[in-house]
Amino acid sequence: MSVGRAEVIRLYRSSLRAAQQFETYNFRKYFYRRTRDRFHAASRLTDAVAIEGALSEAQAELGVMQRQGVLNRMFAHNRTVLEADPQYASGTRRFAE
Repeated sequence: MSVGRAEVIRLYRSSLRAAQQFETYNFRKYFYRRTRDRFHAASRLTDAVAIEGALSEAQAELGVMQRQGVLNRMFAHNRTVLEADPQYASGTRRFAE
């Protein structure tokens, strides 16, 4: 079975969207970073079997992230100082300012 580029991009974007659904800043940034790093590492794969394995693993992780994101929103806590300021949370404002 051949993996199409569109399918991989769709899975990547879905994973990034699922990562952004976390209410907790640390979880959100962790899963976003983890998704980005894993897909960049998988982009160097050349073996078809390894590519299929990475794709199936990413699909399984997407399901886990979506379920955990729902739980994280259900049991949300008070926001931290970083989360209270939207500029810090989005990354447009840095600490050194």
